[in-house]
Amino acid sequence: MKQPNKNDGDAPQKIDAVLKEIFTQKSLKKGWTEVQVVSAWYEAMGEHIRQYTREIKFNKGTLYVGMDSAPLKMELNYGKEKIVRLVNSQLEIPLVEKIIFH
Repeated sequence: MKQPNKNDGDAPQKIDAVLKEIFTQKSLKKGWTEVQVVSAWYEAMGEHIRQYTREIKFNKGTLYVGMDSAPLKMELNYGKEKIVRLVNSQLEIPLVEKIIFH
């Protein structure tokens, strides 16, 4: 029986390496990045803000956040730089450059 070696294309791989390879393919990378950023938003902002968050989109370094509360949206606008740092602190690499509340 043949023993697998590191040069063999059929050698077993660690699951994290396989998933990383899959998610770095160009077709999946954009969607996976958006999922990570949205998750980071919820982690950074907590349950109270989650209740008022209507929708989130991420495109080319900009996080677009729809809010149900105009007063909360105005208050969050004053702390955009801090929020960018908080969200990026939840990510492996900083991806969010700016936030637009709508």
